[in-house]
Amino acid sequence: MKAIPLKYSKACLTLLFGLVCILFWALVYPYHLTYHEQFQLFLWDADYWWAAWRIPGGVADYLAEFLTQLFLFPWLGAVVMALLLMAIQQMVWQLAREQAATSSHYLCSFIPSILLWVHLMDESVMLCYPVALLLALVASWGYLNTQGKWHRTVYVLLVTPLLYWTIGSAHFVFAGWLLLYELLRNIRRKDLWGGIGIAWGVGVLAVSVPLLAVLFAPYPASRLLCGIDYYRYPEVVPWGQLALLPLFALMPQVMVWISHYPSRRATWVEAVLLIGGGGLLLTILCDMEKEKLMGYDYFVRNRQWGKVIAQANKKTPTSPFGVTCLNLALAKQGLLPDRMFAYYQNGTEGLLPTFERDFVSPLPLGEVFYHIGMVNSAQRVAFEAMEAIPNYKKSARAIKRLAETNLINGQYEVAAKYLRMLQKTMFYDRWAEQAIASLGQEEKINAHPEWGWLRQVRYTDDFLFSEGELVDMMGLLFTHNSKNRLAYEYMMAYVMEQRDVERFMRYYPLGREVGYKHIPRHYQELLAFVWTQEHNSFQGVPWSLSSEVMNEVGEFARIYLSKKPDTQALLQARFGHTYWYYLLYPSR
Repeated sequence: MKAIPLKYSKACLTLLFGLVCILFWALVYPYHLTYHEQFQLFLWDADYWWAAWRIPGGVADYLAEFLTQLFLFPWLGAVVMALLLMAIQQMVWQLAREQAATSSHYLCSFIPSILLWVHLMDESVMLCYPVALLLALVASWGYLNTQGKWHRTVYVLLVTPLLYWTIGSAHFVFAGWLLLYELLRNIRRKDLWGGIGIAWGVGVLAVSVPLLAVLFAPYPASRLLCGIDYYRYPEVVPWGQLALLPLFALMPQVMVWISHYPSRRATWVEAVLLIGGGGLLLTILCDMEKEKLMGYDYFVRNRQWGKVIAQANKKTPTSPFGVTCLNLALAKQGLLPDRMFAYYQNGTEGLLPTFERDFVSPLPLGEVFYHIGMVNSAQRVAFEAMEAIPNYKKSARAIKRLAETNLINGQYEVAAKYLRMLQKTMFYDRWAEQAIASLGQEEKINAHPEWGWLRQVRYTDDFLFSEGELVDMMGLLFTHNSKNRLAYEYMMAYVMEQRDVERFMRYYPLGREVGYKHIPRHYQELLAFVWTQEHNSFQGVPWSLSSEVMNEVGEFARIYLSKKPDTQALLQARFGHTYWYYLLYPSR
């Protein structure tokens, strides 16, 4: 009867751990999960499966990619992460229990999972790593349940190379645990040299397998020894990855050793250390600024413009990445010329940032190009971003965008190539089927609410793209189709961000074609500023300025000309949301 509560208490602890894990990944770190999903393309295809067997660790990577595609939905991804960490905790406990560890130290079985959880908060750690560790623990458990000396010998000789080829260098967990298990077991039997001999043989076998793999895999020995698909950047081996391997191998034996010293006080100490230490590590290493940027990108990708603005209302973004997402959301909601300077602006880098040859920073730039009608530029950015992914994976997000841009441009054969790839995915197949039905169907594409519109507003003449002439290119885009409100507003925002008043006044009359019902707030602010430079009153002003703007520009001027020591602070508090403040205080 006493064992029943203890049994259920262990299950409750594991379930509680899983629940906390789900809540963390779903509510605190959800966009780190969606970040992973967009930089891979898992295909339900025989060739894709067989390709996994060609490299060491490929099978673990295949399983990880299958799970990672579920990260498209944050809550589902959180459940996957929780189940993985719970399974690892259970395997550590099973190994320790079968070696005579007592339940009084059950809490110690959570240590590897908690530290792995911390390691996984690095967005470059691939899901292949925890999958590989879990399979290594399963192989260790299989050894414990294999009876007979010769059966175990055959098991090690067969499983070690197969495990390495399946999961990569995480096979060192299996080898390290086995080495320590056999060494200690033989020492207890007073056969030290026998234990040393077994340990030596296991160690030589474990190291020899990846070195021999050089003959079959096109990778240097250093990568074969450290793992190929555990980290997004192939040339980097993070310290956490190296530290966790021996920890996973040692922890079951440590639990066996401390079980010789049962103590209720020790259990409480372990609980405090786990909760306090684990919570402290998660809090310290939790990069919420990066999580917010990933959130902006996720909302933009899914066209959730209101959520972008709502997040910015809580705390305005300051990086070009975040500001670019915010400005696009404002533009799509028709709020850019009225509200953009109510948020932090870092110049033109927050509108159309300079293209960087990496796989993350161009994403919002490509979204802006796509939505304002620069379809070819959006296509180029999507392709180059995908090719810049460090581990050479393809991107479901980029493939979808390439299919869209080629459909819009009428390049149906190229679009079909990308769509056939998406047909083999789990979550993009229906979209691909619908898009394939539009191939060659001009009327259908022209009637599409997005593709048809972009066909109308895109460039029809060829010219060379130049980052130094973005204003002129947006001007060409607008003059090609004067209904393209986003092109006009981005052009005007760009010259306003440059504080180019002369260009603004030259381009402003073009806005008559847009069909504004009122002059946007920030345009009024700049027009009022220009008027007051040469006039003492607003009598005869040729624009329909609101009385609020006319009154406020006078108040702003009085405070600005007072030259008090706290003038800037006063203006920021009262007019920090206006274009006047941005115009006159370039340090903003």
